[in-house]
Amino acid sequence: MWLVKTGSVCAQETATTGSTFPNRYTGRQIVVEVGSETDRPEYRLLDNGLMYYREGAEGGFTQLGQQKKDTTQRAFATLEQECKIKTTKLDKPEKPDVTITWKRAKTEFAVGWEKRNAPEVYERFYEKFMSFFPKTKKK
Repeated sequence: MWLVKTGSVCAQETATTGSTFPNRYTGRQIVVEVGSETDRPEYRLLDNGLMYYREGAEGGFTQLGQQKKDTTQRAFATLEQECKIKTTKLDKPEKPDVTITWKRAKTEFAVGWEKRNAPEVYERFYEKFMSFFPKTKKK
């Protein structure tokens, strides 16, 4: 009886965070892609705080740790409220140097820019966001 209860508690704990695979995660995500090549690095922050990195659109994800809940909430609030990513009308260049995407399930809003053409609020967000990730994984 005790083993059954323990098993169900463990199953409930893992289920609350959702999928740990970013490509299947249905909660909110911030995705930052750097560079304009096809194998450009991609950084992801899930709204449960998990951070991921991958090289190129087809590569596998590497989990890089987890942000604190308040830091994660601030990052999403900044992108949604200060940057207004859901309503920003910015022409994304054909080959952007940086692309920031807000995702939730199948809904996406993206903003991209070429060098030195970023709106100031996005530039500040980008710098803060990239400071979350280990320097060894930055390109």
